[in-house]
Amino acid sequence: MPYGEAGSIKGTDGGESEEGELVVLLIIVVAICGALVGLGVLFFLVYVCTSIARRIRSWIFGVDDDGFSERMRSRLLPDEDSRQSYELARAFERQYPYGSIDTQLTSEQQMQIREKGVDAWEFVVNLDVNAMLQSKTEVLFMGGENCVQTNLPLPKANSVYYFEVKLVEKPADVNMWIGLATKPYPAWRMTGWNKYSAGYCVNNGSVHQNSPFKGAHIGEQLFVGDILGIGYQPRSGVVWFSRNGRRFKAVLSGMLYDLFPTISADGPCSFSANFGQRGFVFIEANVKRWGFGPVEGSIAPPPVYGANQNTILLETAAPSSEDDNSDDADSEEEADGERSDDDASNRNLRLPDVPTDSITIDIPDGPASAGASYNTRQSHRRRQGGSSRRPPLYQKNDPIAAQLLEAGETSLEPVVSYRNKQPDLLHGSNTSASTEPASLRLPAHFSASTSIPSPTSTDQ
Repeated sequence: MPYGEAGSIKGTDGGESEEGELVVLLIIVVAICGALVGLGVLFFLVYVCTSIARRIRSWIFGVDDDGFSERMRSRLLPDEDSRQSYELARAFERQYPYGSIDTQLTSEQQMQIREKGVDAWEFVVNLDVNAMLQSKTEVLFMGGENCVQTNLPLPKANSVYYFEVKLVEKPADVNMWIGLATKPYPAWRMTGWNKYSAGYCVNNGSVHQNSPFKGAHIGEQLFVGDILGIGYQPRSGVVWFSRNGRRFKAVLSGMLYDLFPTISADGPCSFSANFGQRGFVFIEANVKRWGFGPVEGSIAPPPVYGANQNTILLETAAPSSEDDNSDDADSEEEADGERSDDDASNRNLRLPDVPTDSITIDIPDGPASAGASYNTRQSHRRRQGGSSRRPPLYQKNDPIAAQLLEAGETSLEPVVSYRNKQPDLLHGSNTSASTEPASLRLPAHFSASTSIPSPTSTDQ
């Protein structure tokens, strides 16, 4: 065989081998995709079958989501009140499932935590809760089934968060539950009795998670003065408890939610919570700083009183004393000039000639001298040029001033002087027995023959 033919045969074998490898690779990919699709279909069928079986079981045997039948629920819920509370709680869960309300920390809340530190957390007492908030972290239950939660959830930045609750007052027959729960939570339910919650019963040391029927005894009974600690690991969803600084071994898992410190009771009692604003009884929490936030926030204290004096900003904004004095002097000169012009115009005005049927005014000696002395004092004050401001010559609602203005141009100063010095004569308080109307008295610089026209005889 020639050399060229052998080379061509060798090249043909190499191409066939590459095509075979591609076919095998394609078969492997198709097989993997088919296996994945088959697994997905299998899981879907299992889920559908499980749901159908659960519905059939609940329809035949009356089993609810907790896995308890109607007969078991009637045995665990003997009275009508507890049964009604259970049914209302299940309706509340269906109406407000987890995720229906955004409970993650917002940017405003994170800013509040940076400013206030651990003081940003406080309990919130709603209107439908029979409790009183004594301080941010101290609550007094007044009676009945009540539940309170904090305003902010637990953070998730650190690996562990821890808080403690001290029993301040609690009768022996009152049940109290302390733990964590999502929000919103039924205000009449104990912590751990509903979904997405876990609570420790201080009366017997049992722990309930997501159900009022399933509980595990992991701890001890607590009394007044004891301190219960709750630890939470947000990355794994583990919850654990401690009593007076001693940690229990048992833990709860699967709590990967936005959890709030939640405390509930079925009677009158009080408690005090510590989120890290003071030292913990659990030493490890103090050493590793498992509190909710820093003890002191980054908010700046208020400025010292008087520290901003003599600054550049105040010097540029405030006018100098010389400018103020010059402005005041200019304004006083302008006001004095206006008053002198008004006085000159008032002095030049005279009463117009009036007909003979006008009203004659009698001017006695006593009031005239008083009015003259009053006008003398006013003129002396004007000549001094003082800065004191006197009231206007008349008021807009003055009936006598209105009549004089309708009669013609005249000075109103005599009327004002008369009203200021003789109020009793204006209102008709003259004690004389004369049947004639009281005469109007004017100051002395008006002559006795001066008369004022009657308003009825003046052209409107």
